[in-house]
Amino acid sequence: MSDRDPRPTRRHIVVLFIDIVGSTELAERLDPELLLRILDRYYAACRTEIFEHGGAVEKYIGDAVMAVFGVPVSREDDALRAVLAADAAMSAVRRLSAEIAPTHGVRLDAHCGIAFGEVMVADGSGSNVRVIGDAVNTASRLQSAAGAGEILLGDDVARLVRQHALLDGVPPLTLKGKRDPVRAWRLIAVEPDRGGPETDTIPLIGRTEELHQLTRFHDRAARDRQCCMATLLGVPGIGKSRLVREFLTNLPEDVTVLTGRCPSYGIGATYRPITELLEALNGEWPALAEAVGTEGARALRGLACLGDADYEDTPGVAEIAQAVRSLFEVLARDRPLVVVLDNLQWAEPTLLDLIEDCAAWLADVPVLLVCVARPELYEARPSWGGGMTCAMSLELGPMSPPHMTRLVAELRAERADVVAHDDDGTYQRVIHGSDGNPLFAELMLETLAEGAVALPPTIQALLGARLDRLGGAERHMLERAATIGQSFTVEQLETLFDGEPPLTATPLRRLQRDRLIRRGALLGSYEFTQTLTRETVYALTSKEVRADWHRRLADWFGDRAADASDDAPFAGSASGDVSRHLLAACRLTRQVRPGDPLLPELTDRAADRLIRDGGQALHRRDLPAAIALLEQGREMLPPGRDEHRSLAVRISDAKLARGEAVAAAAALDRAEELLPEDPRNRLTCVIQREVLALRSGARAPELESLRGRLALDPRDDLSWCRFHQLQALIHIEDGRFGAADRALRDGLERARPMGDRYEEDRLLGGLCELVQWSSTPVPEGLALCAGLLARFAGDRALLVPVLLTRARLLALSGDLGGARESLDTAGHYAEELHLGLSAIAVVQVRGLVESLDGNHEVARGLFTRAAAALRAAGHGGSAATLEVYAARETLRRGDVRQAAGELARSEAGVPQLRGELTAIVMRGAIASLNGAHADAVSAAERATALLESTDDPCLQGDVLVEIARIQRAAGRDPAEAARRALDAYLSKGASLPARRVRDWMKGLS
Repeated sequence: MSDRDPRPTRRHIVVLFIDIVGSTELAERLDPELLLRILDRYYAACRTEIFEHGGAVEKYIGDAVMAVFGVPVSREDDALRAVLAADAAMSAVRRLSAEIAPTHGVRLDAHCGIAFGEVMVADGSGSNVRVIGDAVNTASRLQSAAGAGEILLGDDVARLVRQHALLDGVPPLTLKGKRDPVRAWRLIAVEPDRGGPETDTIPLIGRTEELHQLTRFHDRAARDRQCCMATLLGVPGIGKSRLVREFLTNLPEDVTVLTGRCPSYGIGATYRPITELLEALNGEWPALAEAVGTEGARALRGLACLGDADYEDTPGVAEIAQAVRSLFEVLARDRPLVVVLDNLQWAEPTLLDLIEDCAAWLADVPVLLVCVARPELYEARPSWGGGMTCAMSLELGPMSPPHMTRLVAELRAERADVVAHDDDGTYQRVIHGSDGNPLFAELMLETLAEGAVALPPTIQALLGARLDRLGGAERHMLERAATIGQSFTVEQLETLFDGEPPLTATPLRRLQRDRLIRRGALLGSYEFTQTLTRETVYALTSKEVRADWHRRLADWFGDRAADASDDAPFAGSASGDVSRHLLAACRLTRQVRPGDPLLPELTDRAADRLIRDGGQALHRRDLPAAIALLEQGREMLPPGRDEHRSLAVRISDAKLARGEAVAAAAALDRAEELLPEDPRNRLTCVIQREVLALRSGARAPELESLRGRLALDPRDDLSWCRFHQLQALIHIEDGRFGAADRALRDGLERARPMGDRYEEDRLLGGLCELVQWSSTPVPEGLALCAGLLARFAGDRALLVPVLLTRARLLALSGDLGGARESLDTAGHYAEELHLGLSAIAVVQVRGLVESLDGNHEVARGLFTRAAAALRAAGHGGSAATLEVYAARETLRRGDVRQAAGELARSEAGVPQLRGELTAIVMRGAIASLNGAHADAVSAAERATALLESTDDPCLQGDVLVEIARIQRAAGRDPAEAARRALDAYLSKGASLPARRVRDWMKGLS
């Protein structure tokens, strides 16, 4: 049932009842207010554990809590979740009792009942859960029958969890409302250990056709020297990893294979799979670094220490994508390359973009990208693989009964020494009951070693049955390994033992023998054979123990990052490792030791690291990761911290950049919740909301009221900084570029004392773009460009707009060669990094340079090309302006009739102010050339009036020159217009157009 479906539905769910023992006595002994406070804490403890384990509270009945598991979405381990929630809730009640006993003189105890069965769910949305059925009554009666401190399980629940729990049978219970005695089990303890075997000793069965398809696809990539992408889909346990291993085993020896995995844990771990595959290249790094070039090597090296790099050293998303493409090109230059990316359903959107980018742009190299994922990948990215010239998708379905029969026979033969039963009827149940899932079948057979008659119905239960037979040393190793991650090393394991670490070789060999782990690709590394194994072992390991281990791992990874060398820069830690472990340590400590005196310091460490990682993701424009990290860091910080204010504007900026205006505003709402009484925060949020409104097309706000509020707190640098950015946006909308320039410079004066690199970069980037049109003199603009070229040296995507500004300013100064050189560099960067809009901007500025050099036919072609690309990208206003420019070049070439036609067609769009002004004076020039001087002068007068709305000196000069020509042709004195044009150019330092106006004026005399 969907959580949006209001219709009553029939479902199988688990029902849990928990109630206080002796509540009547408590009510007699305690004051009602005190009792209410104690009961509130009891309810909160139970509710927390229920929610933590995926349940929903259905109702409160007196002192009893009723919860359900399996609504709105059923899970295969709902019974286990309910038992774990009950066990944790009972422990919480005991802790509460121990806490209040010394001061209140009373003790609390509870009892619990859990049942499984078919019910009607009348409403499964949100908190309005209503269930009706016998399972509800049974759970309630079991709870009443349980003694103090006991948890009684119905027979069905016991069957579902028996491989995970130690149970004690009780005599059949006669329960009220039940016709027959009810069998029940007392929970003694929950066994949290689980695992999963490897099947490589068994031949690959039932996947011959899929293997052939993958092999043929690889042969095609190798033969045609092209990049191909194969997506392999399937549910857990269906055999994806087994098929890939068989495929890799059969590859020719000259094929290079790299493997990276997306983790299910952590946030913002965008590039973890890339750093994992880079670890295998440490020995070849010096040669590879030289081959991929300085920029590529810097970007790849940066992936190894993103969490520790300063902003200026953080490579951007486009820079990283280009570096990865270059790496693959180098590796595949002389031999085929296969890159396996596993568990792609957990990939960040930016990584999916990178993979698709590689598949689309790698050329003339034999590369096969093997993307292994669960079907959820297509829910996150429905267009995955679409439109690619060489892509295939292969979904593994259930194995057929004949293939399952053969698989079970192979498994029986291999396990003849441990499987005691040889009952064909039982094996038939395995064949038909495993639903064609190989892992399910293998785990079901494992349980026969214990003489089981009833086979557990879920993979998780079967994993538990397998792990229950492990020795203590093996289990301890496995729990630590699961905390580290899908792959781990002996050094990492030893970090998690107190004192002298035990010998690891023997337990690791036993775990390999049991096919729970296998050797990893890197020397000294291991990995879990099944992702499910790692997930399950981790989930059921003690939270208190995990909290300590995560803290130790955060310290280990932090120290490890400093050990990287030039020859081996990928030291086994990726961006986010430190923050991931700190976050986990903090969350788990909050849950099990909320009063831990070290928790505030741990929380601050985690929040600081998350915010730092989020800031770097924002700097490199990995917006999904930035939002996730910054939001998580925000939630880690306690309310009242001033950092919530700066976080709010960053999260708001990132969401606005993704086109999520509503979410951008919600980030500000959250800041006001966390800093409710902070006047600075309130004002910053007000200003940022005005920015959001203006970006969404709203009218400009009244600035004086905001300025008045700011005047009350002249030291509120962040609010002033954002106010000046709002000012600049309004001035740009009105064409007042000089005023916008001054506003941004005022903002910089506020950002620098804060030491806020993020705000400085935003302001400097905007200022650099503005100096093309503002009154800032060309030499000063070029000096600004020089500083930004040094500041952004590590990120070529940021350098492109700076180079474009530099090119235009150099052309205005008369250095056309330098302008073309700057454009060549910008064009090279835009092409390498696949920056579509930047590449269009390069073409546009080339048109301006060629126009200034008098190459009007070339300029016309460039403007036309750029306009077509902009219109295709949805930028109609900018495209219309460039179409006017193209028509102007046609007119300057002397073709009046064609220019008039092109101008008429361009007016189908709505050009920007500069395009509108250019179109008006062009119509005047065409009228003048056709002898219609009255119409020409009228157009010149309209342009003169409109020119008052902008302070762009070069636009003023361009328009006034055309007005002077019209006036001269009409027999009027052009000197005033020409002088004003010259003054405008000279004020900007635009010596090239100024010299041409001066030469034209000499002709007048």
